[in-house]
Amino acid sequence: MTVDRRRVVGAGLALSAAALVSGAEAAETAFRHGVASGEPGADQMLLWTRVTGLGEADGRWRIATDPAMRKVVEEGPFIALAERDFTVKVIARGLKPATDYWYQFEAGGQRSPVGRTRTLPVGRVDHLDLVLACCAMYTMGYFQAYRAIAERPKLDAVLFVGDYIYEYGASTYPGLDTLRPADPPRDTVTLEDYRRRFAQARSDVDLQAAHQRAPWICTWDDHEIANDDWMHGAQHHDPTKDGDWETRKAAAVRAYYEWMPIRDPDPADPYAIQRAVAFGDLATLIVPETRLKAREAQLALPKDLDRLPDQRPDLDGFRRKIADPERRMLGQQQVDWIAGEMRGSVAAGRPWVLLGSATVMADYVYPDMSGWTPASGALKGFFELTKLDLPLLNLDAWSGYAAERQRIYDAIRASGARTVVLSGDSHMAFVNELHDDQGRVAVELSTSTLTGPSLGVVLAMKDAPFGERVAQRNRDIVWCDHLAIGFVAVHVTREAVEASFVSVTNPRVTGSPTPVQRRVRAVADAKGVSGWTQL
Repeated sequence: MTVDRRRVVGAGLALSAAALVSGAEAAETAFRHGVASGEPGADQMLLWTRVTGLGEADGRWRIATDPAMRKVVEEGPFIALAERDFTVKVIARGLKPATDYWYQFEAGGQRSPVGRTRTLPVGRVDHLDLVLACCAMYTMGYFQAYRAIAERPKLDAVLFVGDYIYEYGASTYPGLDTLRPADPPRDTVTLEDYRRRFAQARSDVDLQAAHQRAPWICTWDDHEIANDDWMHGAQHHDPTKDGDWETRKAAAVRAYYEWMPIRDPDPADPYAIQRAVAFGDLATLIVPETRLKAREAQLALPKDLDRLPDQRPDLDGFRRKIADPERRMLGQQQVDWIAGEMRGSVAAGRPWVLLGSATVMADYVYPDMSGWTPASGALKGFFELTKLDLPLLNLDAWSGYAAERQRIYDAIRASGARTVVLSGDSHMAFVNELHDDQGRVAVELSTSTLTGPSLGVVLAMKDAPFGERVAQRNRDIVWCDHLAIGFVAVHVTREAVEASFVSVTNPRVTGSPTPVQRRVRAVADAKGVSGWTQL
């Protein structure tokens, strides 16, 4: 990537000319992985970078109230250590609420790019602008979605709900070639593997720009470790080939904490990535951990769909397994924590609770697509399974953990929290209204992949009305786009939540347009939150 390209991105961040030059030069040497911020507070911020090529180097950081870095308000030393893969995290303290800051690192006579961040507000807040994003498969598309995030004029924070990297060494999708080679060129298993995969993603200038634009609030999903992982294993982990699961899991988690702008864990609770953040008196953002603390193994048709004596599939028995009250994704401790945060938010008078979820919370079964003409070859068996009226590819999501989802719904009702779920993972875009036996309990926005492939492409349904049929078949689904690629911009006011689904027209071509595909609005009302209306 050329210096000119970096200057274009930098201009979108409103950085000074001097910062642009030093940032571009540094990106080729010591600070080639950029900078980032996270863990926003009203008076502090975590700042991140990595120092490359200088060994265990000493350096300094500073944070200022202007992009030219002339009005420095806090600064201090750091050291980049080999044991942390030369990544650096510092906490800038003594900051003012609801304030834009700019920050920079320096080591070995070189300066990093300048990053922009924003502290949390306190007291009265009338609006909040977030980006909801997930699923960035470096090998399958370019990062123009990150570029579009970096260019947003108003942005308080990015909520990233998982799959920042993918563990695959090559394309696992029939007919879809790898666009950019993976580093390492194999599945990630060791600590060095995961570190290299993070470094590859963070070398992308568009991803760096998105981190430089605003603080990130992050959680992991499965691909930061292995597909469909849970406490004691994963669908994409073969002990005979990949070694001990606990060793692999520990390596992946260590690399994640090194490379992401997130506080280090308590050694006694290494998977405690759950967060709750208050945006003044407007909203509470709650983000639980959904993979490694308490999740039980996912159900799967090949092993869990039993046969009746006449050899017909025992569909009712499978549904009873889904509804088993003992099935856990979060565990009771986190359910109780969520309930307490919701009660506290309502007691504080905040109009909204935003519940971050790595996977889709809406309940949906697959519509019958067995008559879809191209349903042949390797996919024919899958299309035949859609006759069963079951969750299929979403058994890893909340549709596979129905009893615990109901406990979350019970907490929402008990607290009176006006709740919007912000989710991802499905490689489809959704606008949902969540129901239980008593009616609508909350609403949901679910973002698709940043790079593709979409689920519709993976399942050879580019021309099929799959999304429409999903919405027609399921009460919870208002709108589904099975071909969507992009992110969701979420605008919160005291009266309403509005969402703009930003689409990447073609992620396999650089410079692809990123138009708004759909806009929706849900309004605060006496009963909680209204259904969605299209804008």
